[in-house]
Amino acid sequence: MNATEAHAAARAVLAELPSIDVHAHPGRFFMRNSPPFPMADAYPEPAVEEAVAELRAGSVTAAFFSAVADHLVLERSVDGLRPRRPFAPGEAFADYRRQRDVFHGLVRDEGLTAVLATADITSAHASRTLAAAFAVEGGDFIEDQLERIDAAYADGVRCVTIVHYTTNQIGDAQTNAPLHGGLTRLGREIVCELQRAHILVDLTHASEAVTRDAVGIATHPMIISHAILRTAQAQHARTITPEHARLVTDRGGVIGAVPFGFGQATFRDYIDSVIRLVDALGIDHVAIGTDMHYTFAPVFCSHADWVEIPASLFMRGLQRDEVAKIMGGNVLRLLGTVSGLESAA
Repeated sequence: MNATEAHAAARAVLAELPSIDVHAHPGRFFMRNSPPFPMADAYPEPAVEEAVAELRAGSVTAAFFSAVADHLVLERSVDGLRPRRPFAPGEAFADYRRQRDVFHGLVRDEGLTAVLATADITSAHASRTLAAAFAVEGGDFIEDQLERIDAAYADGVRCVTIVHYTTNQIGDAQTNAPLHGGLTRLGREIVCELQRAHILVDLTHASEAVTRDAVGIATHPMIISHAILRTAQAQHARTITPEHARLVTDRGGVIGAVPFGFGQATFRDYIDSVIRLVDALGIDHVAIGTDMHYTFAPVFCSHADWVEIPASLFMRGLQRDEVAKIMGGNVLRLLGTVSGLESAA
């Protein structure tokens, strides 16, 4: 298939079927109205309205708008992000509430469809509106208060990445030296409560030991929303081995391919990473998670160019049904297995 044919096929898929970015930070919305934080000078003002316009221009059906639980305590290092200090008591929860309010204001002001059930995604596609799922990257805000999980669900949270760059009360981050050796006792309780509450558990950033512990007690499939497989060129701690990935996919889960700059220098490298995931894990277990607007040296930089991903997959020889699964079908199936997402809250 040549480039013209591939782009026509890609536009047809996006028009006919829902497409989903399973992890993004559009316009760094989570920084809006933020208290001072160490990396404030490294970022321009949040550009939320522009990011929403790009999502619409790219014909993205739905994006997971991810708050960042630990962003107030992070700093840059030579190896990436790391925690600069511990949270003050209650600080993480207070900042969660700020980011929650920003998200709801964004949904209201931009006329977005809030994703409370899978049907919200399919109906958004039918009506050509943009859907936004509220996710939280880092379970730090839960602290040791399990009742906050039901409250988060009531707030519209439908996905929680249990560990971010801060090793927390739940378990170890993959980029830090092990502290707990896997899930803590409280972490096990939190994972079980998240699944009981019908919130998708995201194991991105979690150590392999945490991932193994989490899937071992899982009642529903889980996700690693933004990662790539480790290769000779991609040796950073944020990459994962096929064995790590299969802990999730062997139980029905999905891996979202991320276009970050660890081991990827070009957009072509990113498409290679998507194909590598397909070859290693199977077509039913791969999705797209861009980490848009809060990732390292991205090789895919605008949702306005969303069509380039399916077009490139067509040019690499994938068939229509395969491209449709990667662009959204696999995530829709996964959400449908998380009991409670089939009907609105």
